[in-house]
Amino acid sequence: MKSLRTLTIAGFLLLMGLLPVMAQTISAADAKNHIGEQATVCGLVAGKHVASRSQGTPTFVDLGKPYPSQSLTVLVWERDKGTVGSLPGSGQLCITGRIVQYRGGAEIVLHNAANWYVPKAQAAPQPQLSNDRYYTNSDGQQVHSPAYSPGGIPAGATAVCADGTYSFSQHRSGTCSHHGGVAQWL
Repeated sequence: MKSLRTLTIAGFLLLMGLLPVMAQTISAADAKNHIGEQATVCGLVAGKHVASRSQGTPTFVDLGKPYPSQSLTVLVWERDKGTVGSLPGSGQLCITGRIVQYRGGAEIVLHNAANWYVPKAQAAPQPQLSNDRYYTNSDGQQVHSPAYSPGGIPAGATAVCADGTYSFSQHRSGTCSHHGGVAQWL
């Protein structure tokens, strides 16, 4: 009986909008298809501006495409700016709230800092090397042979050889000896 009462109270609070609903995560471009729903919308900040001539001095952050065809507008009223904090003017941003339609576009009104976050940057993939060969150095350790890396400086590289390969040598002596010598130490 007690669990039924708890379920009934939770249902009532949910209907009254007093209990948070687990929000789905969607892209800013898809926000227009979820008008009236509670969701987390993530997208690239396309612009940020303050309407200083409007009543209430609202701040607008556009996610997705730039104005006027933006995918989602985030609205922060002046009275809420202290509890919302400073939204970024660039990069990725995720906003949680009820998506409403305003002037033909999708919008979320933001009231506090708990309803927005900057997603953690994904680790960049390690650059691919031109070979997977190793040699045993004077200390008896396996060390990657010099290799080309089209994706930038690979992890563990200690020098750039004259022929453009990266060396992983643990000692300066002999580094890049078969690759034209050391062009730059890293």
